[in-house]
Amino acid sequence: MSKSLSSQLRPPRAISGFLAWSLPTEIKEPVLGDLEEAFGDKYHQYGLLAANLWYLRQALFSGFSSMLQTQRSVVMFILAMIFFLLMTLFAMYISSGVSLFIDIPSFLIVFPPALILTCAATSYNEVKRAFAMLMNGNRSYDNEHCKRSALVFSTLGNTGLMLGIFMMLIGIIAIGNVIESFSSLVPALAVAMLSLFYGVAIKLVSYVAQQKMISLVGELEQ
Repeated sequence: MSKSLSSQLRPPRAISGFLAWSLPTEIKEPVLGDLEEAFGDKYHQYGLLAANLWYLRQALFSGFSSMLQTQRSVVMFILAMIFFLLMTLFAMYISSGVSLFIDIPSFLIVFPPALILTCAATSYNEVKRAFAMLMNGNRSYDNEHCKRSALVFSTLGNTGLMLGIFMMLIGIIAIGNVIESFSSLVPALAVAMLSLFYGVAIKLVSYVAQQKMISLVGELEQ
């Protein structure tokens, strides 16, 4: 079999990743192997498109059937974050409009530096593992890993909040030097406070993630 044909016989990587994420550890390898073998048979019989559609249907059915057992805590966290986002957008909408709270430069001067400083305070591998633990409840982590991940999210939240305050102060100082009329001052201050808004949002989400890791520590210590 040629190399190009062999690569074609591989199931879609994203769907395979979802299935591996959702299946229990003890049956993951057998199920993935059987589905991949069946995918190859479907490919030879019906073609690549039909094989992909068949694999997608089987993977989604098996994945969603197992997800609530293996990834229940992750699903609850994602649903909670979606609910928080929807309520935040609703509050923005009924106040002055969502567009007033969206400012890409203010976000870029808060979140990326907070993430980089968190990697500097801990390590890149610890940050990567913390997010992996947050989004995968099907792995076996020890107590120390959970504590280190809780520290990562604590550092990220505190750093994001302090960066939001720091960048807001920079904006206020800059505004005070260029604006003379009071009528122009208030709208400019509102823009400067967006960095604080993003910092508080990072702190809030990081706090929830930190408490999730602390909860895992409590479960492991029982």
